[in-house]
Parts: sequence; structure tokens; C-alpha cells
Amino acid sequence: MGVDRFENLRVWQAARRQCDSVGQLIKRPEFHRDTQLSEQMNAASISVMNNISEGFLRHRDKEFLQFLRIAAGSNGEVRSCYYAAQGRNYLAREEAGRLIEDSNAIGRMIRRLQSTLKA
Repeated sequence: MGVDRFENLRVWQAARRQCDSVGQLIKRPEFHRDTQLSEQMNAASISVMNNISEGFLRHRDKEFLQFLRIAAGSNGEVRSCYYAAQGRNYLAREEAGRLIEDSNAIGRMIRRLQSTLKA
């Protein structure tokens, strides 16, 4: 793979940016009041980062693939929460669209990385 630290993986870096964005969102009053949505978004965004890093550190393609599947699922949860937040009028359409596209980009990066690993 050529990468010796998970911090150097572009997909992990993107997941970290997403996690940082979620962290900023949940500080907003409307999110702060909606604890269930905020906690779900927070946990899922952290899960994306953590599963990418944990899988990478296993140093086995088969295990990394499993952790990437979990990361992809968590990324989908984050994206679904963005839709919920938009539906509850916590996010404007444009902001939600940008966040959803960022999440979709992470999903594509995960799939590309999966395709480089041996099952």
C-alpha cells in the first residue's frame, strides 16, 4: 500500500474532517437540544475514523476489509443524520448538500481502498 501510518491515509483524513464538522454542528443550539440526533451523528462520525485506523493497524487485508465495511456503514449513518437534520430544518439545503457530498466522497474513497485489498 505504501502508507505506513493511518494518519497518512487520505480516507482517514477525510473522515477526520467530517468528524470535525460534526463536532462543530453539534455545538449549535438546535443540535444541542436534539441529543439523540447529536449523539448518533457524533458516535457515527467517530466510528468512521476509528474503524479505518483500527483496520489499518491490524496489518491483515481481510481484517482491514471488515473494518472498512463497518466504517462504510457508519459513514452512511452520518449521511442519513444529515438528511434528518435537514428535514428538521437544522441545516439549510446548501449546507446539507455539501456535507452529504463530503460523506459520499468518503464512501467512494472507502470503496476504492477496499478494491486494493485481498479478501
